[in-house]
Amino acid sequence: MSQEDHKEDVIESWGTFLETFQEQNQRMASSFFEGMKECLPFPPTFMGDVFIKTAQSLLKNPNSLLKAQEHLLEEIYSLWQKILSSEKEQRAEIMFDKRFHHDAWQRSPYFSFMKDYYLITSRWLQNLVSELDDLDPQTTHKIQFYMKQLAEAISPTNFPFTNPEVLEEVVKTGGVSLKRGFETLLEDMQSGKWMKMTDPSAFELGGNIATTQGEVVFRNELFELIHYSPLTEKQYATPLLIVPPWINKYYIFDLGPANSFVKWTLEQGYNVFIISWVNPAPELGMKSFEDYLLEGAFRACEQVSSMTNSPSLHTIGYCVGGNLLAALGAYLSKAPSPFSLQSMTLLATIIDFTKVGDLKAFMDEDQLHCLEESMAQNGVLAGETMKTVFSFLRPNELVWSFFIKNYLLGQVPPAFDFLYWNSDSTRLPAKLHSFIVRQCFRENLFMKSQGISINKIPLDLRDISIPTLLLSTQEDHISPWESCYPAAHLFKGPIQFILAGSGHVAGVINPPSRNKYFFFTNPDVYSDADEWLRKATKHEGSWWNAWQEWIRPLSGEAIWPAASYPSLGPAPGYYVKEK
Repeated sequence: MSQEDHKEDVIESWGTFLETFQEQNQRMASSFFEGMKECLPFPPTFMGDVFIKTAQSLLKNPNSLLKAQEHLLEEIYSLWQKILSSEKEQRAEIMFDKRFHHDAWQRSPYFSFMKDYYLITSRWLQNLVSELDDLDPQTTHKIQFYMKQLAEAISPTNFPFTNPEVLEEVVKTGGVSLKRGFETLLEDMQSGKWMKMTDPSAFELGGNIATTQGEVVFRNELFELIHYSPLTEKQYATPLLIVPPWINKYYIFDLGPANSFVKWTLEQGYNVFIISWVNPAPELGMKSFEDYLLEGAFRACEQVSSMTNSPSLHTIGYCVGGNLLAALGAYLSKAPSPFSLQSMTLLATIIDFTKVGDLKAFMDEDQLHCLEESMAQNGVLAGETMKTVFSFLRPNELVWSFFIKNYLLGQVPPAFDFLYWNSDSTRLPAKLHSFIVRQCFRENLFMKSQGISINKIPLDLRDISIPTLLLSTQEDHISPWESCYPAAHLFKGPIQFILAGSGHVAGVINPPSRNKYFFFTNPDVYSDADEWLRKATKHEGSWWNAWQEWIRPLSGEAIWPAASYPSLGPAPGYYVKEK
């Protein structure tokens, strides 16, 4: 057989494979979007409309589409040349994509071709829709988001016979791993539950998670107030109140002894209280942002001040808990109150909602109207809905990696406290959620003077003169740090801004004992976030120590703690256990 004939045979065999591979991907994409329609809070026609508008835009400029197709064919031709070349490629390939960590993706021509072909076509597809210039901004953002979902769904790593790690496990276990994974898939489909990220049976609230000793010292229909037992002989006079997000449960701050922020702050000598929000039933559906501020954060501050005989207190707000706390700070600048805030710490808190990234894909008027109709019927937003939305912001890490482990490798999810907390979803009152989406995400009223009102008092975040530490994380997919930074030049101050490494959860809950990640500081405040970062100083390890250095001078003298507080039962309380 001549060399040319041999090449033709190779091309034909690879061509047959490629057709099969494409058909498999198309089936997978179809199944993926069907599943996506079930999980996301809007009907499938919304997605269809976006694709129709995109197709119409492409057809308006056939020359541009033709050039894009020619470019794709050139890249595929170059890939064929690489496969057929008898010479080994000498350049070192730097792999940033964690999906292709197995050495077969580089070593084996079969897997190397699939990987390269997939990366070429998925990159081309995403570039194609990003270059359309006659779509409205909302449609452009949505089609880019959907194409990202599609591109990551059809990765060869997500199929059993095109993932070398899966095939290796199949051979090693004699097929048991794939059989076990398929059985798990059937069980999860029958139960109607989202695939497990961790083993829920491995954790017990108050047993091996949320274990720091404390008492519930106050309860109303929105929250329980937990006070923690001191771990030092004396405590600083100014107490500390933590305001968690109502989207998840409070114990992200008290996962276990080794990574409990609560336990660590107690060891530093602080008198710690925390809000544990109720998991609202439909009858609380009309509870508003104002209710959560006045009956929630304000009431909790009032109780802490009264119980500790302290006229002021430190406060920490996380994510939307930080939005609540910022609004409270602005409210206290105008409203009479029996207490004051000595300091605020806002963790991963969006202030400028124009900079929220992929979350915009869920914020158009049609989707919001559909969501509000559903919430009007149920009174609340199901916890699974928000968890699904957040998962699709990082599909590789939060969807497909678990799909591969659970269903293709047949692994039992490990016991991981972060993921257990993440899976412990809460419902959201319909009125509260509509306020956040419309007034914040849609109208960006937090940034506007007198944009929102509480108790008929118009608020302005520019009135906040409380010492404030702002903490963001560099890889945050929920609260991008660029959306948090504007508070640094919005509040009157004094302000300290810290940018930590890692993401929304791991970057915040990062105990010093682990010596992980890093953080940036810069005492100067610039109008541009990137300029702040360019001139910032990098520090290794946890930001917790920097927070301690900042807050300690504001904390008063160390005093003997109160003998006791009124108890309604031991921590972690009742509300946190409601499913």
